[in-house]
Amino acid sequence: MPTKIRHSIRRKLLLFYSVAILSVVLLDLAVQLAAYSAINEFEGRFSRYHSIHRLRLELADHYTRTERLVRETALTGPLPLEKEFHEFLFVLSGLESSEPESLNAFFALQASSRGLDAYFNRIEAAVQRRIALDKDWYVDMAHAGRIFSYMDSYLSTFLSEAMNFGEARYQVLRERISRIRSFTLGGLVLFVLLFGMAAVAFSSSVANPIRRLADASERIASGELDVPEVHAASGDEVEVLARSFNIMSKSIASMLNDLKGKAELERRLREEERELMEKERALREAQFISLQDQIQPHFLFNALNTIARMALFEGAKQTEGLSLALGKLFRYALGAPESMVPVTAELGIAEEYLAFQALRFGDRLSWTIQARKAAKAALIPRFSIQPFVENAVRHGIEPREEGGSVSIEAHVKSGRLIVNIVDTGVGMPPLSRIRKSGETEAAAEGIGIANVRRRLELRYGAAAHLSIKSQPGSGTRIHMSFPLEMTEAAE
Repeated sequence: MPTKIRHSIRRKLLLFYSVAILSVVLLDLAVQLAAYSAINEFEGRFSRYHSIHRLRLELADHYTRTERLVRETALTGPLPLEKEFHEFLFVLSGLESSEPESLNAFFALQASSRGLDAYFNRIEAAVQRRIALDKDWYVDMAHAGRIFSYMDSYLSTFLSEAMNFGEARYQVLRERISRIRSFTLGGLVLFVLLFGMAAVAFSSSVANPIRRLADASERIASGELDVPEVHAASGDEVEVLARSFNIMSKSIASMLNDLKGKAELERRLREEERELMEKERALREAQFISLQDQIQPHFLFNALNTIARMALFEGAKQTEGLSLALGKLFRYALGAPESMVPVTAELGIAEEYLAFQALRFGDRLSWTIQARKAAKAALIPRFSIQPFVENAVRHGIEPREEGGSVSIEAHVKSGRLIVNIVDTGVGMPPLSRIRKSGETEAAAEGIGIANVRRRLELRYGAAAHLSIKSQPGSGTRIHMSFPLEMTEAAE
């Protein structure tokens, strides 16, 4: 028979926390309202000071600028004084909309408003005389300067009165905030005492039955399944929990044997899964090595074709130099079975290839290779750079009559190896145009570049990044980025 819950823990908790939260919220709301009122008044005072000070500066700038303009410029028409007058009047109207700080401030503001009208009248009269070539225009300008001085004095008085009033209000606000702080601290202390006592009483009524259940659970966890029943007549969920616990403890013993069988089956499944993962990893490594080795025949074929053409064109005079360079390339291609090599080795074979091609191109081919110390010691898949260099020479620079240059740069950034290969060749159309022509991207890139792309995907997966940016007539830029792996010596 289900146990009836008379006083749920949820109801107890909701009541306790509702009272606590409501008390804190009311206290915080009172503090926030007082603080908001003080901040709002302070911001209003500060904005008022700023408006008065800015009005003084703008009036001074206006008089200096207008006097220089009238004195140094041959005026042919009136100045936009009406617009400027309304702009200053708008600022004064904003200052007048608030209650003045004192009687002196009121008189200073009124005098400034009347002086503004007289000041612009004098300025306008000086401008009209200047346009009429009246030599006495400076008399009106001098009057305007004196009016400006009076206005500046009035505004200074107004600012001083406003700041004195603000200082008095600031002291009042400080005393108010000090009282609020004392009230807040006292309220917090009272809340801590009251709710601390209530929390102790509440936790004891809930925790004692749960402690007995915890002791019985620890005995079961240690392997002691013959545990006496736990009774808790609290009338809440703990009583239901104790009843359910007694039923569960009896069921655990019968389920133990089933769990042992399931654990043995799960262990066997994990072993089979591990074996499958090892086979898959071995297959990927085999695919990696197979794809890497595909590049060697293609490279050797291009090299031999170059030697044949050079021997034909030059009467075999440079065959010895070509053969020596080719021997170095062969040794790198055939004598390095490991899949990963230092960047310095890869850059070396790229430079050998460029030197090899320089025997054909002469001054038509130039190159630069830059690599920082950290990048030189990093590991890179073999033949990851040379295919791009070969592609740049054969398809980018060779078609150009004036030749071109190749630059290779490698550095380390944020735990990744960055390699950039840039040539000044003829470039190639975007991949979108290649797709429209029906040609595949792999065919457009060539076997060497497609092979590198595939090997990087097998080696690094989504962590590798390879991008090719090129436009016809503006060269090609290759950007490669993948996780940094260092040689043992560098580590």
